[in-house]
Amino acid sequence: MKKQEYITRISERLNLTKKEVEQVTDEFLNELVFNLEKKDTVIITNFGTFKKTIIDSYEYFSPINGEKKVKHGVVKVTFSLSKELSKKLSKGATNNE
Repeated sequence: MKKQEYITRISERLNLTKKEVEQVTDEFLNELVFNLEKKDTVIITNFGTFKKTIIDSYEYFSPINGEKKVKHGVVKVTFSLSKELSKKLSKGATNNE
């Protein structure tokens, strides 16, 4: 689903305007990103954990043209489910069979 589809569904469920839901959604995402910038881990209770990993720059050999190349540092964010969310998703997976 795309962000606008979530906003529409939430606004219908909560009887709020799409603009209100979009503002809250945007602020939530901004806060999540802000906290990932400051910290390495963000935990949302009963949902999961976002973990930031910084991969340093490294040099490697390209077998295609024989040159040495540099892979510049990148940031990766991984997500791991909470036990509660994992149980809900597992339960839903067994119901779909």
